[in-house]
Amino acid sequence: MNLNYTIEQIAEWTNARVVGSSSGTIKNISIDSRSPLIAENTLFIALKGNKSDGHIYCGDVVKKGAKVLLVEKELLNLKATQIIVNNTITALQNIATNHRKKFNLPVIGITGSNGKTTIKEWLYHVLKQKYNIVRSPKSYNSQIGVPLSVLELKEGHQLAIFEAGISQPNEMDKLRQIIQPTIGIFTGIGDAHQINFTSQEDKKTEKFKLFEGTENLIQFDNTLDWIDKTIPFSDEASRRNANIVYQTAIRFGLDQNEIIDSLSSLPHISMRMERMEGNNGNAIINDTYTFDEKGLEIGLQYISSDSAGLEPVLILAPDNSYVPSKNLINLIKNSSIKQLVWIYPEEISISNCKTSHYPSVNDYLASPINFTRSIILFSGSRKVNLEKSLPFYIQKKHITRLEIDLSKIRDNLNYYRSQLASKTAILAMVKAQSYGGGISEMAQFLDKEKVDYLGVAYSDEGVTLRGTGINLPILVMNPEQDAFEDIIQHKLEPSIYSFESLNKFLHYLILKGKKRFPIHIKLDTGMHRLGFQSNQIRDLINTLNVQPEVYVKSVFSHFAAADNSKESAFTLSQIELFAKLTSQIEDGLGYKFDKHIANSEGTLNYKTSHFDMVRLGIGLFGLSRTNRQLAEALSFKTQISQIKTIEIGESVGYGRKFIAGRQTSIGIIPVGYADGLSRQLGNGNWSVQINGEKAPIIGSICMDMCMIDITGLSCKVGTNVDIFGWSKSIFDMADHIQSIPYEVISTISSRVHRVYLD
Repeated sequence: MNLNYTIEQIAEWTNARVVGSSSGTIKNISIDSRSPLIAENTLFIALKGNKSDGHIYCGDVVKKGAKVLLVEKELLNLKATQIIVNNTITALQNIATNHRKKFNLPVIGITGSNGKTTIKEWLYHVLKQKYNIVRSPKSYNSQIGVPLSVLELKEGHQLAIFEAGISQPNEMDKLRQIIQPTIGIFTGIGDAHQINFTSQEDKKTEKFKLFEGTENLIQFDNTLDWIDKTIPFSDEASRRNANIVYQTAIRFGLDQNEIIDSLSSLPHISMRMERMEGNNGNAIINDTYTFDEKGLEIGLQYISSDSAGLEPVLILAPDNSYVPSKNLINLIKNSSIKQLVWIYPEEISISNCKTSHYPSVNDYLASPINFTRSIILFSGSRKVNLEKSLPFYIQKKHITRLEIDLSKIRDNLNYYRSQLASKTAILAMVKAQSYGGGISEMAQFLDKEKVDYLGVAYSDEGVTLRGTGINLPILVMNPEQDAFEDIIQHKLEPSIYSFESLNKFLHYLILKGKKRFPIHIKLDTGMHRLGFQSNQIRDLINTLNVQPEVYVKSVFSHFAAADNSKESAFTLSQIELFAKLTSQIEDGLGYKFDKHIANSEGTLNYKTSHFDMVRLGIGLFGLSRTNRQLAEALSFKTQISQIKTIEIGESVGYGRKFIAGRQTSIGIIPVGYADGLSRQLGNGNWSVQINGEKAPIIGSICMDMCMIDITGLSCKVGTNVDIFGWSKSIFDMADHIQSIPYEVISTISSRVHRVYLD
């Protein structure tokens, strides 16, 4: 940002009370205490969310040099000016609204259910040769993201492109006031964020509030069917997005041939950072899709909060047309980066940071640096092909990958939170490699998202988490006698489900001289798996009352059929019995403990099951048969390794199960039953997706690969293939093998590369 506002102006715009000196100028606004740009002229705005409160970080930003805070309550013993408002989010929006009024320039406002970010970036690609453009960083389109985007406006900009996204009614009016668009783009309507709207028409009406007072509105024009022959993509979504980009560029007076030339080189867009496991104990953060200083700031903040003891390294390769600025140098100098690999024709000098210079990516590929136990942020323009250096650092080269979309998991977690009372805690299950998603990575993510507890199946999983720096309480569902020492040493909390397990653990605690060790009592309320039964409760109470070695942290049980509406009477009887037994235990022990019975489905379907805590597992990945508002967060992907043409009568695969009835093009993809693709899905029982079109698996699935029918499809060696991850296909796949989604995702092999998107 390049602001120049007095504290008095900020206070006037936000209807605030100022405590402390009102002299001084605001040059920059930050909402993140990790920002490397926090300095004396920074206004730190303490935002309050459903999992964190910015007020608790005000002391940290003052230590970093900030002199002015915008807060909702006066904070004592801080040597800083405090601008006190009723609501800090509203205040941020008001500041951005007044900032926008300073500029008289074309402003494009984009909204719709899908494609906003892609259209914004493609417009930038087409129009940047003619205009100096400011645009929303990454996918900043929310009630907080929009004002932060607008505050990037500065003198010299000739065009602004801002996204606007909503998730509930009455949000767009405020975004319209902040953006004040002169041109509107509507990308279309879909199912995203439908939960808070009675119909798609209601949601469309809310989105169209952005366009009140705009000069032009641009939507998809179905007559421009020639575009799909121009762009380097073949899917329908890309065709629609390019169509809108073309119309917009025409409105801005660009020559048609010039536009078509730009459309032919449209870049692949991903505005999410990818986290991957690297070699030599490294963690890789891939942000090589587009480069700008705001995006780099976001990446630097990301790795500063996610280093987990690793040394932060930045490999930076901007487009050669970029001119390094003082802001860039300050970003890196004030960040946690210890080493910089600078890939650019000219050298750069940054104090307190070891810098290695390479004129081009090819020069770096000739002699790349070996890093050990580092978290490496790759940031660069797509044009310079920085992604070519990634394979040198990635531990597993198997191109078949499971993508875990952390932003969707975050949305799902927040949706569950919206269904709970504020005092109800959340235990996140991360057993079995977090259902295939990766136990350490998921636990670290959930820790940052402020869940209250983690749950594992066995103690060795808990030990693994402690080794990655997880300090959250961890419930071990199946503690084994041989693991009691690990449980005690690593402060894990065992589930006790029988007198035998209780007595064994008590005996071990007595030998170790331990007192008041936390345990969790499991009850059998009808599942008839593990757990104490009703007729054992009195004896259980008597035993616990005379054993000072333990105290009860929680009592819990398991639902048997919370996802089956036909079994609602049985589920309600489980809730009733659980409430009765826990009340009996609480009375008998004379102290309170947490009570929990609800799993992911129970949390959504039975409000009376919430008690003190709920246990969320597969629902966090959006896998629910009863609630389609959750977003599926997992995608299983690979690429075509080879393409062949076979003639009539020729066979494919082991056993000659497929005999060609016509000339057939087949693609070989490197995924087989050893990767978790069930053999039952072969011989036409499952289709993968290529550029939005289906390609059936033909012949028998092999251990390491399978074959697909790609006759008539536009693809080549290296084309991406989606195995599952669209239109609830994990459920479809589970149905095809007469199983459940748990089995589909938990059997995906460890050799399949996990990539975390955020």
